[in-house]
Amino acid sequence: MFNPRKILVIRFSALGDLVLTSPIYRELKRVYPQAEITLLSSSGIGSVLGNNPHIDHYISHSRQESPAKLSDLIRKLRQEKFELIYDAHRSLRSIWIVWTLSGFGLYKSPQVWSINKRSWKRSLLIRFKINFLKNSPSQREHLLRPLQDRTQMELQNHTELFPDKDAVLAVKEFMEKNKLLPNRFIAIGASASYPLKCWPMQNFHELISNLIANRWPVVLVGGANEKETTNLEKEYRGEIHNTAGKYSPLESAELLKHARLVVTNDTSVSHLAEAVSTPVIVLFGSTVKEFGYAPFLEESQIVETNEVLSCRPCSRDGRGKCQNPNYLRCLTTITPQTVMPLIPESENKYTDLYED
Repeated sequence: MFNPRKILVIRFSALGDLVLTSPIYRELKRVYPQAEITLLSSSGIGSVLGNNPHIDHYISHSRQESPAKLSDLIRKLRQEKFELIYDAHRSLRSIWIVWTLSGFGLYKSPQVWSINKRSWKRSLLIRFKINFLKNSPSQREHLLRPLQDRTQMELQNHTELFPDKDAVLAVKEFMEKNKLLPNRFIAIGASASYPLKCWPMQNFHELISNLIANRWPVVLVGGANEKETTNLEKEYRGEIHNTAGKYSPLESAELLKHARLVVTNDTSVSHLAEAVSTPVIVLFGSTVKEFGYAPFLEESQIVETNEVLSCRPCSRDGRGKCQNPNYLRCLTTITPQTVMPLIPESENKYTDLYED
């Protein structure tokens, strides 16, 4: 029976995808409890999986490193004598690392388990609207498939994150300073990596105004230099709290853990929230749930246009240009009046949040 003692898991990016790999480490440890697990990831964003009790070692690799640095990395990895390589990315870089370490498949060790990226099925759906992804497993399940195919155990695919003491303390201080109570505020993820994923700003404006009118404190979350969150902060100066770019991903996860609900575009914010058991409302536009990134918590919800659009989906991840003559029709037809009824009534109506 194969019982590897040293396992290398490879996943370089992106932030949300890294969060979705979290079941891999837990389930590998459950199947192989004596194994040492090393994660190879991109510098910076790999820290979102820091403090994970199922990961023994972390190796960071910059995407801008030269071929010589990549060769140095491979040399160091070879010295570790891994018995199993779990390629959870299947990028050109990860494939080259795997091929080199495995002698292009000629060596008996390490064994190589790789995901199937399903890229051609996504391409068919985007370009020709031929859908081979109906009833396909979620990305969480898909990332676990190499392990599932080799074990008879029932694997758990829920995600998880482990904010450290510093993250807990930073968020505790922020909440106390701003008089925010656990489970008594709404978090908003108003930005995205690409415009095709962004719900129109006027809709976020109207939603936030309604939330404030219903006595929901609002906290903006996201990355640094996001024009959407910057504009919202200026518009609602003193009425909402902007944490975008001020916290690390793991600190943001700790903050989201205390939110009652998160309303967000189809971005990593939704994955951070669900990994700490906070329900989300995710606004899907250019992308669709068949891609595997739909939320999984029972309370979470997807909001999509009710219109049948021949152009949708138009992108795997939000890159590209909108081809609809009515720009972003897939998102403009999702109104704040559609989203607001999905948000629970605020308990703050019946208490004085700001009482000392």
